[in-house]
Amino acid sequence: MLVTIVLALIAGFFAGNGLPYYVQGSTGDGRNPSPFRDSPVASVLSGWGALVIAAVAWHFAHVGDHRLAGYTAAALGVLAVGLIHTRTWRSPNPWGKRTMPQTRQAQ
Repeated sequence: MLVTIVLALIAGFFAGNGLPYYVQGSTGDGRNPSPFRDSPVASVLSGWGALVIAAVAWHFAHVGDHRLAGYTAAALGVLAVGLIHTRTWRSPNPWGKRTMPQTRQAQ
């Protein structure tokens, strides 16, 4: 049952993370808090990759054996990534990268 819970949580997390990237890239908007460059192609590819990981994790979770635990874990994974997105999705600097002060950049 522990394997089902962990894999279902991973599946929910990656599905909840991949869908916004895929949809945003598919609509031609590539701006997102990804470590990759901001382009629609990068968004679609990273979203697609996350959805593939979610599908593989869900397949091996065998949720049919422990339905309540599996679906609950998947829902918690989606909720967790949704809460993370509320803090990072539209932040101008989501990764907290350091930048040089404006006065030093001009030199």
